[in-house]
Amino acid sequence: MKKNILFILAIFSFLLSSYGQNDPVKDDFLRFNRPTTSQRGEISQKIGISFIKINYGRPNVKNRKIFGGLLEYGKIWRLGADYQTLIKFKNEFLIQGKTIPKGTYALYAIPNKDNWIIYFNNDIQGWGQYTYKKENNVFEFTIPVKKSPEFTETFTIGFINTSMNKGELIFQWENIRTKLPITVSAKHKNTIKFIMESTLGLKEQNLGYKYYLASEYMFIEEKDYKTALKYIQKAIDTGNNAFYTHYLKGEILYALGDKQKAVEAAKQAKKNLFKGFANPEWENKIEKAISDWKN
Repeated sequence: MKKNILFILAIFSFLLSSYGQNDPVKDDFLRFNRPTTSQRGEISQKIGISFIKINYGRPNVKNRKIFGGLLEYGKIWRLGADYQTLIKFKNEFLIQGKTIPKGTYALYAIPNKDNWIIYFNNDIQGWGQYTYKKENNVFEFTIPVKKSPEFTETFTIGFINTSMNKGELIFQWENIRTKLPITVSAKHKNTIKFIMESTLGLKEQNLGYKYYLASEYMFIEEKDYKTALKYIQKAIDTGNNAFYTHYLKGEILYALGDKQKAVEAAKQAKKNLFKGFANPEWENKIEKAISDWKN
């Protein structure tokens, strides 16, 4: 009898843990964990120094007409299936000029033929559009509808065209794709700079590589070439003599208008290429830079 009770408790505990991994929205701890017709999906993308995480149900087309059919134009949709689609921001971001505070939001949409209206809603405990209330919307965005590059059987949310401080959140299903550009906010960007400056003041391991990363950021994202040059020189001075470090120094010097020193840095990058390992991509890249920067 005791063994049976322990076995039941073990199964019950397993169901609890399995439930928590697959249905993070609901508190129904007795829900039976099983495959569903619209399996949950989860994506995570780092932009700036923080992640954006999305958990959503993924319905399939199943030979149905989706937009203008199963999903009527002008009607609210949960942007997925079953439980709400949730988006979690672990920092402050900017979307269409609106500052999105750190937090979790339910995603909804009104699909139209030429555009979608996307809503961020602060009720994260509901069941799709059935518990949707307009008064809980906190942000609204209108985005154009485009034809997707390929037919998409399973509804997909993802990120494309990501860089250090921005990316595009896409919604793709059937023959449709929509995109919602996301960038870091001014507050987020200031945090990035503060962390870099305070960390680089410490005596840590791999400091030379950290100076390289800081320089790369200031060069690519901030276009602050003087600070980028200061950081890349510190990277070299603290022992980072990798070919890519000298190449970045060359790029910065060229952007500052010092072609002669840029070529010298590129030649040093060529000299510091890994010996015994063929690297035609970098060899060609450096040779082209030397040729271009001379003119």
